[in-house]
Amino acid sequence: MDYSEQEERSTISESGSSNSYDQQQPSFADEHGLMELLEGDRAYDLIYRNCKSALGDQCELLSILRNGFGNVGSRAKLKAFQVFQEAVEMKHGGEEGGGKARVKYGWCAVKKTELKSVLEYGFSQPRNDGCYGRGLYLSPDNALLECLKDSAAESEDGMRFLLLSRVILGKSEVVPRGSTQSCPSSPEFDSGVDDLASPSKYIVWSTHMNTHVLPEFLVCIKAPFNFNRSVKRLRSPWMAFPVLIKALSKFLPPTQILIIQKHYKDQQSRRISRSELIQRVRHITGDKLLVHIIKAFGHKVQH
Repeated sequence: MDYSEQEERSTISESGSSNSYDQQQPSFADEHGLMELLEGDRAYDLIYRNCKSALGDQCELLSILRNGFGNVGSRAKLKAFQVFQEAVEMKHGGEEGGGKARVKYGWCAVKKTELKSVLEYGFSQPRNDGCYGRGLYLSPDNALLECLKDSAAESEDGMRFLLLSRVILGKSEVVPRGSTQSCPSSPEFDSGVDDLASPSKYIVWSTHMNTHVLPEFLVCIKAPFNFNRSVKRLRSPWMAFPVLIKALSKFLPPTQILIIQKHYKDQQSRRISRSELIQRVRHITGDKLLVHIIKAFGHKVQH
């Protein structure tokens, strides 16, 4: 789901009405300045479909909450974000709302203990594994699985907290793996990515992470405790997807093949990432069948 298409109708500027909470949620939501979204809310439905599409039944989606921007600190962050969005628009020769700021949505995991300070004051330090320089790494909105795999369970029940934030990308530069970069390489650029055509990481430099990132939603997910270790990316470098689909047609009904073909077209038009395509195919076919096909047919493709 591309939330960036909904920017002008963002829920940020909407004055949401109070929702009915369950007996435990009010204290958590109120303490963090959040409002729980309910089924039927447009933002809730978009995020829910995105999460279920990416994760299937592997995880349980517990709640989706919106940043209410109710205190002085969070309101200041909202205004600062809007000012920098306008500045990036003008910097690249556009007018406000013209799209030059390239505002996208990105995921990052947070710990429950740091959530309140992040929402009110921002990120206090870079959050990454250091592979692409010093800054805040976010997964694109269609790469939730990548973000979840990088997160840590809060407890043995597998509770995870994921922020869905607006990100001002502006003009992005490719950052090579192993980089020690901590700011744009020149005034021309505003952010970094690992790949221009199909990024799996948005890299917001430490100098920009509290002006170019605006946490808007919190998604609470329950994942298996060993989720990070058990989820492995299925790769088939020698077997192109059209060949794989043709092989799958020998085992799956036409209705499922049509769904897989649609997912493949979405990936080709960059509506979803390759990693999300693979996850969707895995969800439909199961790993056992995929492994069998790769073993049985993969060697034929090499000849």
